[in-house]
Amino acid sequence: MRTIFIIVLMLVCMTGPHELCAQTYTPVAVTGFNNDVVAETGTSATAVTSCVLDLSNYILYTAAFAAANGIAGGVPNNGAIINGVRNYQLADYAGNNGLFLSQNGAVANTAAAGTLTLVTPASFNKISLLLFSTEGASTISATLNFTDGTTAAGGAMTVQDWFGGGNAVASGFGRIARAAAGPYLVDGFTTSNPRFYRFDISLSCVNQSKQLQSVTVNFLSGGTTFPSRAVIMAVSGIPATPLDITAVVTPAICGGADGGIALTVNGGIQPLSYSWNTTPVQTQPTATNLPGGAYACTIVDAVGCTTVFRDTVPLQSQGNLTVSSSEDSICAGAAVTLTAAVTGATITDYSWQPLNTSGATVTTTPAASTTYIVTAQDAFGCKLTDSVAVAVKPLPAAAFTVTPAAVCLGTVQTITYTGTAGPTASYNWNNFSGAAVQSGTGAGPYNILFSTAGNYSLELQVTDQGCVSAAATRALTVTAAPVVGFEVSDLTPCAGTATIISFTGNVSNAATAAWDWGGGTVQRGSGLGPFDVVYTNSGAINLTVTDGACIVTATPRQVTVIPVPLAAFSPDVTVGCPDLPVVFTNQSQNADSWFWRFGDSDLSSEQNPAHTYTVPGAYTVTLVAGAQQQCFDTLVETALINVQPSPVAAFTVIPGLDTELEFSEALFSFSNQSSGATAYNWDFGEGNSATEANPQHRYGLPGDYRVTLQITSEIGCTDTTSRAWLKIIPDKVLHIPNAFSPNGDGINDRWEIAGLQGIPGCHVEIFNRWGQRIYESIGYAHPWDGTWQGHLLPLGTYYYVIKAKAKDKPYAGWVALLR
Repeated sequence: MRTIFIIVLMLVCMTGPHELCAQTYTPVAVTGFNNDVVAETGTSATAVTSCVLDLSNYILYTAAFAAANGIAGGVPNNGAIINGVRNYQLADYAGNNGLFLSQNGAVANTAAAGTLTLVTPASFNKISLLLFSTEGASTISATLNFTDGTTAAGGAMTVQDWFGGGNAVASGFGRIARAAAGPYLVDGFTTSNPRFYRFDISLSCVNQSKQLQSVTVNFLSGGTTFPSRAVIMAVSGIPATPLDITAVVTPAICGGADGGIALTVNGGIQPLSYSWNTTPVQTQPTATNLPGGAYACTIVDAVGCTTVFRDTVPLQSQGNLTVSSSEDSICAGAAVTLTAAVTGATITDYSWQPLNTSGATVTTTPAASTTYIVTAQDAFGCKLTDSVAVAVKPLPAAAFTVTPAAVCLGTVQTITYTGTAGPTASYNWNNFSGAAVQSGTGAGPYNILFSTAGNYSLELQVTDQGCVSAAATRALTVTAAPVVGFEVSDLTPCAGTATIISFTGNVSNAATAAWDWGGGTVQRGSGLGPFDVVYTNSGAINLTVTDGACIVTATPRQVTVIPVPLAAFSPDVTVGCPDLPVVFTNQSQNADSWFWRFGDSDLSSEQNPAHTYTVPGAYTVTLVAGAQQQCFDTLVETALINVQPSPVAAFTVIPGLDTELEFSEALFSFSNQSSGATAYNWDFGEGNSATEANPQHRYGLPGDYRVTLQITSEIGCTDTTSRAWLKIIPDKVLHIPNAFSPNGDGINDRWEIAGLQGIPGCHVEIFNRWGQRIYESIGYAHPWDGTWQGHLLPLGTYYYVIKAKAKDKPYAGWVALLR
């Protein structure tokens, strides 16, 4: 009776859309709606929608809009449309929430076709569109688009008008005219209108495994009197779930038929039917009484989708095979013996894997832990199998490092274990070759110290889980520290002079030296020396000697370089006359002592001496500049100072000395008798001078005069001599001209009276013929030029009166003024 019921139920499910075997439709979120056809809030329907749905300007509205405007009806505020196993979710009322279509898109705000795209592609058994038509029925078609680029026809459907149609999914929401403000008149609410319908699309078994990308809806036809419109409001679907099959296989005894395969199947569209390829055909999830072999079960779900499950029932021998090993675990490199034994059956052959060998007993040396499988075949041809695991323990590695491998005696060496071993391993360091352990246990690290120099060999052997490593050795060298030192021949050398550096230590022939000369330049030497090193600047000498592993630094020595003095000087004068004083300016550098030789047996140790040369001649001057009484520099200036003989002043005069001469005749001629002179300066004793070698001079007044001559040589040396007296007396008789011609020709332009200028107290008067005085002077320093009051006088004769001295008789007479 149960079998008959399942068959009837499957026939019902497979022959039509019967809700008895229907699964639940769940909402599918999509995009692609082109209009807002639901008024959801406020009091203005035009403010919250984008278009009308029919020629009567009707639109849908929500229960919230109804409450706000005091009317009944309205689609649910949450947009959920539920009818039995069908669940639809209307799109957000605040945006586009309807796909509005008409033939060729001829109606305003509609399109000829539209595509609703899944927000998340998924696999489905069925897809359902929630929709209705206005202004009569409309015929549409649907196309399914998959993510792999394939498509499938969803068929065509005539969608009933939203008023009065049958088999509605939901109805009775009411409709209102789209207006800017109420009052709104509800239409259809009391007659269970408008109505929503469904367009169900079944996916083929092949397409159920694909990811649905979108659904394209095309408006085909509709309307007789007026063009109809189709409105798609939501998409829902039944998700596709592939079959999940698990099997429990029971082996069959060799030569018998007691095997079986038990299936547990979940998923798919229930109920399921089963068909095994057995004789007779078995139709239950579990197939029994099976001999060994391959089997297939064909599973068909409620919508006819077929899945074929395949498995094999193995044969099981009646015998019992066991395998054992001589050791469960061995050290790497050791051998193990494997033994197979069978009871309850006759064995014809053994096969060992992964050894790829035969025989009941085998011996092998595994490189790593291995599970060995032995297979035996009984007389019925059935296979018996058993296995045994052999664990291979790795040999510990006894590797280690010594840092540093070569050291100077007294230096700690660090031993670091670098091998591999387990936490329980033991380590045999063979007493570290006699070194004292400063720190460390077990695997280390260790710090060790040898007490004597020499070459040593360290050895380590590790034991881990009974496995012993090969011995590892490392060679060590311990070197005795050398004695290092050096001597410097001169720690305060003059700059630029060589200093000898000699090594004084005790080292082996293999020792190497690293010298730091502190800025010195090696002139000679290598290795440990000796060296000739020239220093121009002070510096420290450092020596580091490497002897084996020992590196020893000697006590550094400081070389203090004395800068070499540079002798230099200049005299304030190099040429002069005897008793020539010379001041020497010392321009030496880096000097703190001085020694002078002036070339005339005189010496000095002053820094800037002054010296007087009294004897003519050429003198060589020598300066020795010293620094710290150790470094010297000598400068010799040959014939630097030249002292030349002084000039000798001498002269004679005509007329001679102490001879009285009348003023008008007192013209003196001087004859220069000097030697070595190039310049002359005559002082005539009355304020006048001359620079000629042999001058003449006329005195302006009577008197006794001393004449002095100063001569100067070419190098500026001078000498002076003087003579006295030149005696000049006034003229005893004046010689007065009786005519002169003041015409500007330079000849007799003035009335010159010889001897009168020598009488400074004389009185001269000149009168015209009318007795008018036209000239008067006391003294005759400026002879008359024939003018009166700045004007030339006319030609003629003029009377004069001259008194030379008050007690003398005056001179009187006529003088003619000519042109």
